Amino acid sequence: MIKKVLNDMERALKNLKPHELKILFGIIEKLSGGQDHAVFRKEISKDLLQLLGADFFASFIWNPSTNSFGDPVLLNMCPANVARYETHFQFHDPITHLLQKRRRATLVCEVLAQKELEKTDFFNDFLMKDGLHHGMNLYAYDGDLNIGDLRIWRSSTRPDFDRRDVAILDFILPYFRNALRNARHLAAARSTAGLWDGFFENTQIALFLFDHNNRFVFQNKSADSFMAELADPLSARFYEALSALLKRSPSQTEWGPFSLSVFHSFSPEDGRPVKGILASRSSPPRIDREDLKIRFELTPRETDICLLICKGLTDQEIASVLNIAFSTIRTHLKHIFLKLDVSNRSELISILFESVVEISY
Repeated sequence: MIKKVLNDMERALKNLKPHELKILFGIIEKLSGGQDHAVFRKEISKDLLQLLGADFFASFIWNPSTNSFGDPVLLNMCPANVARYETHFQFHDPITHLLQKRRRATLVCEVLAQKELEKTDFFNDFLMKDGLHHGMNLYAYDGDLNIGDLRIWRSSTRPDFDRRDVAILDFILPYFRNALRNARHLAAARSTAGLWDGFFENTQIALFLFDHNNRFVFQNKSADSFMAELADPLSARFYEALSALLKRSPSQTEWGPFSLSVFHSFSPEDGRPVKGILASRSSPPRIDREDLKIRFELTPRETDICLLICKGLTDQEIASVLNIAFSTIRTHLKHIFLKLDVSNRSELISILFESVVEISY
C-alpha cells in the first residue's frame, strides 16, 4: 500500500503543470509559517481548491475531550449550514468517522458508494444545501491523536476526484501535519504563559521559571526587560548561570552586579513542582563611615582617605579632592596601613569591604 501511494505521488508530481507546481509549493510555504491553525488553514483553502479543481473547502480540528469536530475553516460554504453540522449532523454522519480512521487522503466513495450516500439524510439535508456532491478527505495524526483535517468537495457539475488528486493531497499531508503540531505546541505555550502571567502579574522582580526537570518554561515581563539590558554574549552566559544555580540550589547568590534568589513552588496548570529564580540588580555595597571610624580607630581624615581609596582614586586624585598635599596623603596612608595591619592598597580594600560583600558561589 505504501509503495503504491508513493508511486501515485511520483506520477502526480511529474504530471503537474508549471502553474500547478507553483501553487503546490506556495501551499507548502504557507504551512511552514508557524502560525495559528485557523490562519494557515484559511490561507491554503483557495489554493487547494484551485490546485484540485474543486469547489468547496472545510477543515475541522478534532476535540478528543468531547469526541467532536470544531474550529471550522470554510470556503464557499454557508456558515449557518456548517453550524448545523457541528450541533447535529456530525453525530449522524455516515462517512466522516470512516474516513477519519484512514491516515491518508481518501475519496468519499471509497467508504460509501455515491448512490448509497445520496440516499442519506446527511447528503440531502446537509451536503446538498451547499451543493457538495463528490468528496475527498484527509486526516492528520500526531501519534494516535487526530489533530485536524482537510475536506475538499466538488459540485455535481464536475467529475469525481481521481487517484491524481489523492496523490497530491497525500503529498501535502506531512506539511499539514507538522503545521498542526506546531500550532498545538504554540497554543500550549501561550496557555502556560498566560497562566504564569496571571499567577505572577504583580511581580515586579525579574522571574525565571523552570519545570521539575530544570527545563526553562517561562519568564515574566520584568525578566524580558531584564534580559534586554544584557548584551547577547552576557544573556547566553546568564541562562547558563541560572541552570548551574538550579543544580546547586543555594537560596541566594550573586552573578556580577545581580542578586539571584531561588524559590520552590507548584505549577497552577498541573500542580507539578517548579523552581523559580528571582533576579535583581544588587545595591552597591556601602561602607558605614562611623562604623569604619570606630572599628579601626581612624581619624576623620584617615576615614575620608579610606573611602576614596574604595572608590578607586589614586593618591594624587585623593590629594586633589581633599585639597591637601600629596605628601600628606602618603603620611596618612602609612598610619592607616599600621592601624589595619596591611601592607598595600589591595589588602586595605579587602579589609574595608569584608563586612559588606557577600561571598558569591
